[in-house]
Amino acid sequence: MAPAPTDDPIDTPALVLDLDALEQNLERLAHDCAAAGTACRPHSKTHKSPWVAARQCDHGAVGVCAAKLGEAEVLVAGGIRDVLITTELEPSKFARLLDLCGLARISVAADDPQRVSALAKAAEARGIEVPVLVDVNVAGRTGVDTPEQALEVARAAATAGGVRFAGLQGFEGHLQHVVDVDERRRGAFEAYDRLAEIARALERAGLAVERISAAGTGTYKFALEHDAPTEIQAGSYVFLDARYATVGGIEFENALFVVAGVVSRRRAGELIVDAGFKTLSTDDGMPTVAADPEAAYEPAGDEHGRVRGVAADAERVWLVPSHCDTTVNLHDRYVLVRSGRVVGELPVAARGRVR
Repeated sequence: MAPAPTDDPIDTPALVLDLDALEQNLERLAHDCAAAGTACRPHSKTHKSPWVAARQCDHGAVGVCAAKLGEAEVLVAGGIRDVLITTELEPSKFARLLDLCGLARISVAADDPQRVSALAKAAEARGIEVPVLVDVNVAGRTGVDTPEQALEVARAAATAGGVRFAGLQGFEGHLQHVVDVDERRRGAFEAYDRLAEIARALERAGLAVERISAAGTGTYKFALEHDAPTEIQAGSYVFLDARYATVGGIEFENALFVVAGVVSRRRAGELIVDAGFKTLSTDDGMPTVAADPEAAYEPAGDEHGRVRGVAADAERVWLVPSHCDTTVNLHDRYVLVRSGRVVGELPVAARGRVR
């Protein structure tokens, strides 16, 4: 549901964050993780905001994840003190990484023993120790494939100064939008079983696995059931989106909307709004019209969208993004709404930090 209509002017198109729904989402994940005794380390690639990350930490998160070094830099500058960078870094970024390690507790994921050794050399020269999680391939993207490969990376981190072997990461991203709950659970348990197998192999080799970081919004409940994951990386739960609304068993609220203004009504049965490709991402399908499943939106160019099935005299259309992460990255700011009224703005501080 969209927030109640507000008398406060919103200059369209606008990215709107409903703080009431956000708070419900934060509380739900925090409660579920605490009840299971599993750490919460939510992913900030969704919101790109130190303020939201701080709210997550206020709700008990042990720290946050960042997809890119640039995101982590913005989070640390905004006061966040524990960040896991979940994507592998190329050596050209090691100097920036080590600068950041001087300001906060930064851990990294890695799947290449040679790069771990290179990072170790650079970090030791600075007198810094970087925790390293071995990235395990559970989704067909990055990560080691076998216990033997994991052992190579883990030993590179465990035997050199400047780095420290801290555990495993395995993000089952390919399962997050599987609609059927049972199918999604089976796939998730296969991923966690794989992580558990590799953890046992490393421990037999004398390497303690401190943490296993996994799971997203669509699978976190299954991770809480399984013995392997020790921390949860869910990110989209803070906002949700139209794609997640099609996934069975998701209990979070839509907190993110794009409000579009009607700029033309010249053709019967459709409205042209001021939100097109530059305002709403479509990589995960079409945004939906909030609270109106019969209505439909489609892009009509860079600056415009076409909406059918809403009242002909509508002045504004509230839309639910199909993919919250990529839509947020198109905007400079959130308009904050609480109880149906505008209460402020918030910068999308890490927008465009893709390096």
